[in-house]
Amino acid sequence: MASNVANETSLATFDFAIAETLTAIGHPPMFLSGLEDYETYTRQDGIIPLATNLGYRHLPNLELLASLPPQHILISPPAHVSLIPKLREIADVQEYRLYNFSDNHDEQNHWNVLEDLTRLLGNLVNDPAASEHYIEQINSHFDDLKRQLNHIDTPLLIVRLMDERHARVHGNGSVEGMVLNRLGLQNAWQEELGQWGFKTVSAASVFDINAKLIFLDSPYGPEGGQRQLISDGQWRHWPSIQQNNYAILPLDFWSWGGLPAARRFADSLVRQLIESDINGHASRSSQITGE
Repeated sequence: MASNVANETSLATFDFAIAETLTAIGHPPMFLSGLEDYETYTRQDGIIPLATNLGYRHLPNLELLASLPPQHILISPPAHVSLIPKLREIADVQEYRLYNFSDNHDEQNHWNVLEDLTRLLGNLVNDPAASEHYIEQINSHFDDLKRQLNHIDTPLLIVRLMDERHARVHGNGSVEGMVLNRLGLQNAWQEELGQWGFKTVSAASVFDINAKLIFLDSPYGPEGGQRQLISDGQWRHWPSIQQNNYAILPLDFWSWGGLPAARRFADSLVRQLIESDINGHASRSSQITGE
């Protein structure tokens, strides 16, 4: 899929959606800022093993970058816009706006935005065939996942408990919201969200929502943090929790990532939904038979 190393287009990026998409089509970037943070967030050590880490994501080491200038520096505004004048002194700068910052900021179009990103990157590295092959592969995989869910119509609430009184809900403007839409699943959160596709809300804002809860367990929190919060304080009184209508998924993808992140979240989500559906049918059958 990748071209010969000697002919490879040298790239630097400060955005993980761009970095993981390049890697997926066989052309990983030479430089990436925030590499260690991305490895922690996605729970994937060595995620882009040959990339040089440029340090902190928001303050990349430009001296290191200038010491071996790439052909292109790829950013995703609004991040790093203030650095563009300095970056242009090092190399050509390409901008890719994603999710709610793209021109197509409707939830229905975010999948198309990521397909377009994949194609643009394929063209940049002179390997459009690789990007088209990857897009076809991803769409085939998601179509298969969607078929597996054709009998599941329960609304879902994607949430991360922040403390004993506050939660973060996810939707339009993030991988989570885009994946629900692509799989034909209903997001139970229908209120406004921030520009980044999430909103921090109080417990009172969500207790009346009748949905299956999907808790995201952050790698930055204590191990088992979501389960501990569910067991303590007022969260244990949430009707969906009392009905055992919830699941906990490890947050192992970048919430504003590319198609690779979407696949990681979708695989984990669908696996959990099917398992819960099977267990639910088994439980109801036992109740009917009196076993």
